Amino acid sequence: MANFVLAQESDAGLISRLGYKIFSETYKDILSESQIEYMLEMMYSTFSILRQMQNNNTFYIVYCEGEACGYIAIERKEENKFHLQKLYLRADLHGQNIGREMINKVYEHAKELSPNGATITLNVNRENPTLNFYKKMGWEIIDSGDFDLGCGFFANDYIMKYEV
Repeated sequence: MANFVLAQESDAGLISRLGYKIFSETYKDILSESQIEYMLEMMYSTFSILRQMQNNNTFYIVYCEGEACGYIAIERKEENKFHLQKLYLRADLHGQNIGREMINKVYEHAKELSPNGATITLNVNRENPTLNFYKKMGWEIIDSGDFDLGCGFFANDYIMKYEV
């Protein structure tokens, strides 16, 4: 069973370290090493995490048996619209229903802030096996795109949606 701790700005370094490890593992067979390095600096430097926290992103650190093992970032776009920016768990913990607990935490967060219902969207790389997890959890693909990240790199994503 996972425990979720609402992250504070003082946790930005921990999230950054988790991000460098887990993001790299997740995309090592999907993206080039140079794109991974670029995206890590863009999205997971301590400075970047702090900036995200200050711009409507709520982070949760996921703990398993007392050890930080993953993280969630949810951005509030409008009163009842959210975007799941990040949901990552160490690979050695996949298949233990922790991902299900994490996605339920996302739903709980959105319901708490929008008790009359909310729409949550996310982007997922079209080659990421996690796509099947989201489909099993009831998410639907609503669009796809190749999003320019700069420096010649693109995020080749599906956009998915879930209503709570």
